[in-house]
Amino acid sequence: MATALYLLCVGVTLTPGDALAEPFKCSICHKDLIRGSVPHKPVASGRCLDCHQQFNDNHPLDKDSMGFKVKKEKLCATCHGHLVQKPVLHKPVGLGQCTNCHMAHSAEVKSLLKDPSPALCFRCHPQNHFTGAFTHKPVADGDCLACHDAHQSESKSLLRKPGSELCFMCHDRKIAMGKSVHQPVRNGDCVNCHQIHGGPYRKLLKDDYPTVLYKPFSYDAFPICFRCHDPKLVAAETTDRFTKFRNGERNLHAVHVNKTKARSCRVCHNPHAEQQERLIYPKAEGFGTWDIPIRFEATPTGGGCSVGCHRTLRYDRVKAIEQQ
Repeated sequence: MATALYLLCVGVTLTPGDALAEPFKCSICHKDLIRGSVPHKPVASGRCLDCHQQFNDNHPLDKDSMGFKVKKEKLCATCHGHLVQKPVLHKPVGLGQCTNCHMAHSAEVKSLLKDPSPALCFRCHPQNHFTGAFTHKPVADGDCLACHDAHQSESKSLLRKPGSELCFMCHDRKIAMGKSVHQPVRNGDCVNCHQIHGGPYRKLLKDDYPTVLYKPFSYDAFPICFRCHDPKLVAAETTDRFTKFRNGERNLHAVHVNKTKARSCRVCHNPHAEQQERLIYPKAEGFGTWDIPIRFEATPTGGGCSVGCHRTLRYDRVKAIEQQ
C-alpha cells in the first residue's frame, strides 16, 4: 500500500517499451489504411509494428513520436531481402524507393502496384520509345515482365536471361542450329540485327532486308547485311580477298547479285542457321509453286552448286576451274 502511494506521489513515467506492452489499436484513428482490394499482409493482420516504431509516449501529439523501425530506404528489405541480392538492380530498388512503384498499405493492383503493367513502367520510361510500325509481341501485349525482372537480375537491363537465352524462352531454338550458323546468332547477339521493342522494319530488324527475289545491286540495296558485311564482296567484279565465293579472282557474288536481274541475298542465304555450309538454303522458295533445290558442297578452297536453275558448277579460289 505504501509503495502504491509513493508512486502516485512521485508520478510514473512509462518508457516506450512499457507503452508497447499492449498492442496498438491503430485502426481506431487510422481508419482508411486499407482503401484498395489488395492489402499489404501485415496491414491486413493489424501488425503495424512490423514496420513502424513508437519512439516516445507523445503520439499522436508529437509528429516525431512514431517512425520506421529502420531507415525507410532499407525497410522493405527487412522482409523482402531476397529481391535485392543480384548484381543488377532496378534503379528505384537499388535506392530503396520501393514506393515509386508500390503502395505501402493497400492497392487495387496485385503486388500492391500503383498501376498495372505497362502503365506502371511508363511512369518513368517514355512510351514512345517502345512503339513502331512493327512491335515485339510482349511489348504490344504490355507484358514487360515477359523479358524483364522488375527488381533484380544477373543480366543488364534486368533481363530474365542473357543474350539469345532470353529469346529462346519464346522462339524455337532450332532456328540457331545447323551445320553453319550466322556469327551473331552463334554468339547469342540477336540484338545485332533485331530491335528489342519495336521499329519501322519487318521482323523487328534494325534496317531493311528486301524480301523480293530480284533486286538490282547498290550500296544501299541490302542495308541490314551491309551493317557487318563489306559491300565490296558484291561490288567488286574481281577480288582476291573480299569474298571466298570466287573462282580464281572472279567474284561469284558479283555474278549473282551485281547485274540487271540481280538475285537478293535471301534467295540463297538463311540469316540464322542452315544444314548446308555458308548458310545456303536447301531450297530457294518463292518461285511460284516450285521451290528450287540447292545442293551446295564446300571444299577447302572452293565448292560447287547443283541447283534447279543451272547445271552443276564448281569453283576454286586457288586454281580457277574452267566451266564446261
